Amino acid sequence: MKTVNSIIALALMAATSTMVQAESIDVKVIGTIAPVACTPTISGGGIIDYGNIPTNTLSATDYTLLAEKQLDFAITCEAPVKLALKATNGRPGTLAGVTESASGFGNAPLKGFFGSTGSVGVAGLGLSSEKKIGGYGLRIDAASSTADGKKVDTIQRISGGRWANTQLGSVMAISDRELTWAEVGTITPVSFTNMTGKLGVQAYINKTSELDLTQPIDLDGLSTLELVYL
Repeated sequence: MKTVNSIIALALMAATSTMVQAESIDVKVIGTIAPVACTPTISGGGIIDYGNIPTNTLSATDYTLLAEKQLDFAITCEAPVKLALKATNGRPGTLAGVTESASGFGNAPLKGFFGSTGSVGVAGLGLSSEKKIGGYGLRIDAASSTADGKKVDTIQRISGGRWANTQLGSVMAISDRELTWAEVGTITPVSFTNMTGKLGVQAYINKTSELDLTQPIDLDGLSTLELVYL
């Protein structure tokens, strides 16, 4: 019995010694929780075409506001989700008549955009012979928006602040702006699977005294609409 006890004791000591000397190993738990996939679409390939603009319809001493043009837009998601739209200016440094803010947009140098008498954010139309061609505003037509077949209000927030109703639906602003939708009469973002509405664009042309009219001038505005998950 004494021999047996000694063997057991040695075995325990050896086992204990092995555990102390063993190296550690990490166990990691990984994975990704992906947001619901959403696909935005815009009619006409997202192109607003003003066609040929006769120079005799433009002013040498003032900016010329062109008519608003609209495109259909839709957002289709795999499941109900809350998200907002945010615009990025693809032609920085080309806005005519005003200085762009850090957001890439500026306040329009004339009134009347989208039938409004207030100030509207705009982006540049590119350069021609190093001259600034003009600018344009971009909006969600608030009266046209539906979420899963139901009419909704358009709401906005500036620089991550509180949500507020917007009748104009302008996507551009001198401060960071996000637009989303809420049930009628509320200002709380609503979840949706399918969103539809109309996207409005209205451009203005710089004073012809500031342009080189000896050659064709091609409007070259570009903005990106980003989906922001809320």
